[in-house]
Amino acid sequence: MTSSIERTIGDDDLSRQRRKRDARLLDQRVAEFPAMTLADVVADVLAASDGGREALDVPGYLAAEGHGWRTIESVVGYLQRQGLADPPDPQQLRLP
Repeated sequence: MTSSIERTIGDDDLSRQRRKRDARLLDQRVAEFPAMTLADVVADVLAASDGGREALDVPGYLAAEGHGWRTIESVVGYLQRQGLADPPDPQQLRLP
Protein backbone atom coordinates (compact mmCIF):
# COMPACT_ATOMS: atom_id res chain seq x y z
CA MET A 1 0.00 0.00 0.00
CA THR A 2 1.38 3.41 -0.91
CA SER A 3 1.40 6.19 1.62
CA SER A 4 -0.21 9.57 1.03
CA ILE A 5 3.27 11.11 0.87
CA GLU A 6 4.28 8.79 -1.98
CA ARG A 7 1.09 9.62 -3.88
CA THR A 8 1.72 13.35 -3.43
CA ILE A 9 5.28 13.01 -4.70
CA GLY A 10 4.00 11.00 -7.69
CA ASP A 11 1.34 13.62 -8.40
CA ASP A 12 3.94 16.38 -8.22
CA ASP A 13 6.23 14.49 -10.58
CA LEU A 14 3.38 13.87 -12.99
CA SER A 15 2.34 17.53 -12.83
CA ARG A 16 5.92 18.62 -13.45
CA GLN A 17 6.16 16.33 -16.47
CA ARG A 18 2.89 17.71 -17.87
CA ARG A 19 4.10 21.28 -17.40
CA LYS A 20 7.36 20.48 -19.19
CA ARG A 21 5.47 18.82 -22.06
CA ASP A 22 3.16 21.82 -22.39
CA ALA A 23 6.11 24.21 -22.31
CA ARG A 24 7.78 22.28 -25.15
CA LEU A 25 4.53 22.29 -27.09
CA LEU A 26 4.03 26.05 -26.67
CA ASP A 27 7.62 26.73 -27.81
CA GLN A 28 7.07 24.99 -31.16
CA ARG A 29 7.00 27.12 -34.28
CA VAL A 30 3.80 27.17 -36.32
CA ALA A 31 4.31 25.66 -39.77
CA GLU A 32 2.05 28.16 -41.53
CA PHE A 33 3.62 31.18 -39.83
CA PRO A 34 7.24 30.35 -38.86
CA ALA A 35 7.67 33.60 -36.94
CA MET A 36 4.93 32.48 -34.51
CA THR A 37 4.94 29.87 -31.76
CA LEU A 38 1.98 27.89 -30.52
CA ALA A 39 2.06 30.13 -27.44
CA ASP A 40 1.38 33.09 -29.74
CA VAL A 41 -1.58 31.29 -31.30
CA VAL A 42 -2.97 30.30 -27.89
CA ALA A 43 -2.65 33.92 -26.75
CA ASP A 44 -4.49 35.05 -29.90
CA VAL A 45 -7.33 32.58 -29.25
CA LEU A 46 -7.59 33.64 -25.61
CA ALA A 47 -7.71 37.30 -26.63
CA ALA A 48 -10.44 36.57 -29.17
CA SER A 49 -12.48 34.71 -26.54
CA ASP A 50 -11.96 37.28 -23.77
CA GLY A 51 -9.57 35.04 -21.86
CA GLY A 52 -11.67 31.93 -22.43
CA ARG A 53 -14.79 33.52 -20.91
CA GLU A 54 -16.71 33.83 -24.20
CA ALA A 55 -17.67 30.95 -26.46
CA LEU A 56 -15.47 30.71 -29.54
CA ASP A 57 -15.37 28.14 -32.32
CA VAL A 58 -11.63 27.67 -31.94
CA PRO A 59 -11.12 25.34 -34.94
CA GLY A 60 -13.20 27.62 -37.17
CA TYR A 61 -11.44 30.74 -35.92
CA LEU A 62 -7.98 29.26 -36.47
CA ALA A 63 -8.90 27.90 -39.91
CA ALA A 64 -10.17 31.35 -40.92
CA GLU A 65 -6.85 32.80 -39.73
CA GLY A 66 -5.00 30.44 -42.10
CA HIS A 67 -3.80 27.78 -39.65
CA GLY A 68 -3.56 24.13 -40.66
CA TRP A 69 -5.06 21.10 -38.97
CA ARG A 70 -1.92 20.24 -36.96
CA THR A 71 -1.80 23.68 -35.40
CA ILE A 72 -5.53 23.58 -34.74
CA GLU A 73 -5.28 20.14 -33.09
CA SER A 74 -2.37 21.26 -30.91
CA VAL A 75 -4.06 24.46 -29.76
CA VAL A 76 -7.43 22.81 -29.08
CA GLY A 77 -5.73 19.98 -27.18
CA TYR A 78 -3.76 22.41 -25.07
CA LEU A 79 -6.83 24.51 -24.29
CA GLN A 80 -8.79 21.39 -23.33
CA ARG A 81 -6.05 20.24 -20.94
CA GLN A 82 -6.11 23.67 -19.34
CA GLY A 83 -9.90 23.55 -19.00
CA LEU A 84 -10.31 26.52 -21.34
CA ALA A 85 -12.15 24.77 -24.17
CA ASP A 86 -14.91 22.22 -24.45
CA PRO A 87 -14.24 19.01 -26.35
CA PRO A 88 -15.25 19.28 -29.99
CA ASP A 89 -18.68 18.00 -31.00
CA PRO A 90 -18.17 14.61 -32.74
CA GLN A 91 -20.66 15.72 -35.43
CA GLN A 92 -18.32 18.58 -36.39
CA LEU A 93 -15.42 16.17 -36.86
CA ARG A 94 -17.17 14.21 -39.61
CA LEU A 95 -16.20 14.85 -43.17
CA PRO A 96 -18.98 15.97 -45.56
